[in-house]
Amino acid sequence: MHLIQVLILTIIVILLLVAVGIPVSDNGVPPVADYSRMTFDWQNDPRSYLSPMDANFTDYNILLDAHLHTVYSDGSLTPKQALEFSIANGYNAIIVTDHQTVEGSIATKKYAEEHFKDKITVITGMEYTCCRIHMNLIGINESIPVNPPFPSDDELKQVIKRVHDMGGMVIVNHIPWSNTTLLPWDEARLPDHPTREQLLDWGVDGFEVVNQGTFDIRSYQFVQKNSDKLVGLTGSDMHYPGPSYAWTTINAKNSSAEAILDEIRNRRTSFLLDASGTRPVQDPPYNHKYYTYAPLGLIGDYFYGYADRYRGQYSFQNSFCQKEIVTIHRPMIGWFFLWLLVGIAIIEVLYWFFRWIIVLAARKIKAWRS
Repeated sequence: MHLIQVLILTIIVILLLVAVGIPVSDNGVPPVADYSRMTFDWQNDPRSYLSPMDANFTDYNILLDAHLHTVYSDGSLTPKQALEFSIANGYNAIIVTDHQTVEGSIATKKYAEEHFKDKITVITGMEYTCCRIHMNLIGINESIPVNPPFPSDDELKQVIKRVHDMGGMVIVNHIPWSNTTLLPWDEARLPDHPTREQLLDWGVDGFEVVNQGTFDIRSYQFVQKNSDKLVGLTGSDMHYPGPSYAWTTINAKNSSAEAILDEIRNRRTSFLLDASGTRPVQDPPYNHKYYTYAPLGLIGDYFYGYADRYRGQYSFQNSFCQKEIVTIHRPMIGWFFLWLLVGIAIIEVLYWFFRWIIVLAARKIKAWRS
């Protein structure tokens, strides 16, 4: 009877842990890092130790990061912090390209003009993000709707045309990342990504030839082969502060956004590349709220460990680019209950052993007193 009570109590405790832990895990434990308290008080000068990829491109006055994010989409830094981070790593111009919106770039541009005038230039834009392609739409001040998750070729052509009609440019992002094979689907991260040849025919203005620390040699060669039609840009794709690897070099008439865009439009760019990345790199402070909820979230993560849930690449349109696959580890669940029974049996043996010791000791004490 006692064993059954212990077993029932154990199952109740497990169910309570599942009922509390999994919702906390699903709804999100506060992030472990508090990026809002980060500051960037150093100053890197990449031109002091790097030379442009084009050896003839020796005169330049602009060091551009053509792809970064802020808290207006999935970035970790505010516009103020993004500016401070960029200046610390040697950039004097950036293109803010938050997913699906120009609002982050407009806010960053406004802050730069008010607080960092003559230090850094902000060019507005957004990252058009879907399940077929990621494209930076630069030099625009109005968000372009992004839908559906899997646009047709004609729909992508219309996006490119609309950007051009607005006076902007279209840069295709991180093709190696987009075409990386995802398991267990054994397909590209972004399925049915248009080819470089298709994109050239559709009228894109250029390709991201360096993304974070990845040098896309195929896109670089394609841009070089079609240098009368395409420009190559580099982007940190900064979501979280880390090393900087590349700087697009431009020799503009002045530091205005219009002058920089004019040079990009006329395909007069090169870039600096540091494959090791810059120093210093700092860890963000811990978020103390994380410690409060992490134990419950980790309990949920533990029970999720009995199954693998594959969701694929997020579309940034409240869906995913691959069909969800869930694999339940039934042998692992079986072993969990087996070890649970073994544990209960051990506890039961210890319970009766110590009960016998206590009873025996009580009898001896009673006999000694009498």
